[in-house]
This record gives sequence, structure tokens and C-alpha cells, in this order.
Amino acid sequence: MSELDVMGALTRLESASISLRDRLRDRTGITGTDLLVVRYVWRAKTAGRSVRVKDLRSHLGLTGPAVTGIVDRLGRQGVLQRVPNPQDGRSRYIELTPGHEEVFAAALASTNEQLHELLSSFSERERRRLVHIVDRIAGALDDGVPPAS
Repeated sequence: MSELDVMGALTRLESASISLRDRLRDRTGITGTDLLVVRYVWRAKTAGRSVRVKDLRSHLGLTGPAVTGIVDRLGRQGVLQRVPNPQDGRSRYIELTPGHEEVFAAALASTNEQLHELLSSFSERERRRLVHIVDRIAGALDDGVPPAS
């Protein structure tokens, strides 16, 4: 298999990701960076992790004030809510509101079922290899884009 074949597969994966983002936008009305934030918060919740502003800042590569602005805007729209951190009363976690959690879960349901079926057919070794390869590709793509000034 040539590098061109691999690049073609990556292009198809990118197109599928864009298509998923478009479907989520159509079903939820959330677009752009807001959608990235909501997807991150939703994925963290399904994995049993809590999200703080600094987690979003790190994930998105944005400044703290920019992330706070996004979270505040999504809060005013009733999409996100801040909840107390039980271990540290001074900090807050960011969660989807119950209504938007249901909307987002419903929007992703068929995609998640298909991905679960596919990924469950992979061995543990294949999954580790896939994650390793994706991480290397993502790192190369990240390193290939100069930081914004």
C-alpha cells in the first residue's frame, strides 16, 4: 500500500468527521468551536471524567478567557452548566444540562452504535495499535501547523 493510499484513507476519515459534525450541527443547532466544546464535555461525561475550564483550554488550544467566554455563552443558551467540584468548593466542573445531554446522546446514538460494533470486533492489540497510529498522525498534523501569533 502506498502513501497515497494512506492519504486517501485519511481524507475519507476527515470527510466522515466533517459529515458527522454537520449532522450534529443540524440536530443540535450548535456549530464551530461551541460544538467542539460540547463534544468534549459529552465524551468526558460518558467516560466518567469531569471537565474544568483548564481541560477545555488544553484540549482546544485556546486561552482561558476565550474558553470561559464560550462556556458562559453556552451556559446562557442552556446548553452547559457549571456545577460545584465536591473536592474543592472553589472550583466548578462544566457539564451539559440534562436536556442537552439527551439531545446530544440521541444525535450520536446511531453513530456510536456503529462505531461500537466495529471497534468491538478489534482485538485489544489492534485497538492499541490504532490509537498509537492515530496519535502519531494527530501529532504530525499538530506539529505541521505553526502556532497562531
